[in-house]
Amino acid sequence: MKVRFFVTGTAALLAVWLVATFFNDVPVDRYPQFGRGSVPVSAKKVKPLEEGKPMAAVEPDKGDAFE
Repeated sequence: MKVRFFVTGTAALLAVWLVATFFNDVPVDRYPQFGRGSVPVSAKKVKPLEEGKPMAAVEPDKGDAFE
């Protein structure tokens, strides 16, 4: 019986919290700002791939290797 009371109480509390946060207006300045400097440094240093240069060499099929 205590478990049922705990689950019901927790669900009711969660529902009230969700409804309260849904109807609460949040000002724009409280949202995270993405812009210059929002990309990690490692992502900025990646060079684009050069066209025409293969990343790996593909050898032609030589048949069954166990013959």
